[in-house]
Amino acid sequence: MNKAEEIIVDIQRIIAPDDSTLEAARGRRDEVLSTTGGFEGALRTYGAGSIAHHTANDDTDADCGVVLDRRSYSELGPDGEGDPPNEIVEAVRSFIRDKLRQKHSNVAFRLTKRAIKITFDEPLSNGSDPSVDLIVALTREAGALWIPNLERKRWDASDPEYHTRLLMADPAGLRRMRAKVIRLAKAWNRQYSQPGLCSFNIEALSLESFKTEVNVVDGLAAFFKYAAADLAKRQTPDPAGVSAPIKTLVDRQLVADRLAGASEILKSVLNSDNENEIQELLASIYLAYVEPPAGGSSKAAFARALRDGNSTVKVTPGGLSIAATGGIPLKTTRAFGSATYEIR
Repeated sequence: MNKAEEIIVDIQRIIAPDDSTLEAARGRRDEVLSTTGGFEGALRTYGAGSIAHHTANDDTDADCGVVLDRRSYSELGPDGEGDPPNEIVEAVRSFIRDKLRQKHSNVAFRLTKRAIKITFDEPLSNGSDPSVDLIVALTREAGALWIPNLERKRWDASDPEYHTRLLMADPAGLRRMRAKVIRLAKAWNRQYSQPGLCSFNIEALSLESFKTEVNVVDGLAAFFKYAAADLAKRQTPDPAGVSAPIKTLVDRQLVADRLAGASEILKSVLNSDNENEIQELLASIYLAYVEPPAGGSSKAAFARALRDGNSTVKVTPGGLSIAATGGIPLKTTRAFGSATYEIR
C-alpha cells in the first residue's frame, strides 16, 4: 500500500458510521416499511438514499418509500383527476402513527417537502438516534413514479427505485469501489461551511466518472476531474432521465471551481512518490481528517493550526506564518458539530 492509499484508508476509517447506528437505521426503516405496507392500495415499498446505497457517513437517517397504486386512487395525480398529494400523505401519516406508537411511545412525525419524517427519541449508547424519511409515491402511467411536493401541492416525476438499482448493480467490485469514492467525496464536500453538493448529486456524478473498477485513489481522482468538467457546463442530469437536473446547493461555477482545485491536487498526488508531499497535498483537501507534515507552511497547515487553537500561528509583516512558539491567538472558524471549516 502506497502513502496515498494509506491516508485514504485512514480517512475511510474516520468517516465510517458505527455498525450499531447502521443496524438501527435499517431496523427502523424496515419497521416503518412493514407497517406502511398494510396501508390500503399499497403495491410495494422500497429503500433509497445512503443507507440503501451503502454510501452513508454520518448521514444515517434512512430514506424509503411506499408506492400506491393509482388505480386505487383515481383522483390523485396528473394521470388521474389531478388531486394533490397532501391529503393522502396525511392519511398515511395517521395510519403509521397509530401503529408505531404501540411500540415507540416517543415517536414523532412531521412533514417535509417530500416526505414524512419519523423520529424515535430512542438514542443509542453512542448518542445517535436515526430517523426515517418516508415518501408516499404513486405509480405513473409513463413509468417511474410520482412523488409529492407538499409545499407546492403537486406531484413530481422521479424514479428512486431505478437510482438504487443503478448504484447497487453488479459487478460487485465496481459497486464497492464506487461506494467508497462517494463516501470520500461526501466527506470532502461536508468540510465547507456551505457544502456545494447534495448526496444524490455526488452519487449521480459518480455513475459517470468511471465505468470500470480501479483503486480508490484513482477513482477519487476520476470523480473530481469528471465532476469539475461536467458542472462547469451544466447542472447534473437525473440518471434515470425522469426528474429535472439536480441543482447545486451554492453557485454552480463555485462548486465546479472547488472540484477543479481538488482534481489538480489529486493529479499531483498520483504523480508524486514523495511521502511528505503526498501527505501535504491530501491534507490540503481533507484538512478535517489529515494532519499536514510537521513544520508545513501550506494552506492545510494553517487550517490545522487555526482549528487546533492556533498557538503556533503568528502575525508577520507579510501576513500569517506558523511559528515555533508564541504568536497571537486567532479565532477558529470551525463550525462545531458539522466538521466544517471556513478555509478559502
